[in-house]
Amino acid sequence: MSVEGLPHMKLIDRWLRGEVLHNTVGIRMCGGPFHGRFRIVELDDQRHPPARQRASGSRERPPADAWHVYLATPAPDATAGWTYEYAGTEPRHRPA
Repeated sequence: MSVEGLPHMKLIDRWLRGEVLHNTVGIRMCGGPFHGRFRIVELDDQRHPPARQRASGSRERPPADAWHVYLATPAPDATAGWTYEYAGTEPRHRPA
């Protein structure tokens, strides 16, 4: 059986096309080292995605102690209605 025929892969494909299924959708990341990739996120009761997403391990090799930060932005021209816009880096460990 091919991977494309698996029900789970079909579900992921629908999320990446912007369909909201089971209150979950794929949202494109814009800018930064993860530009063009998607995050599959669960929406809240108002159908908004989590306000912030953090990512590490980019090819641009940020400092080892930094996260890349993306902020949710309404985008009516995007399939899911949202994008994650790059906001820069922040430290992984905040001083206590």
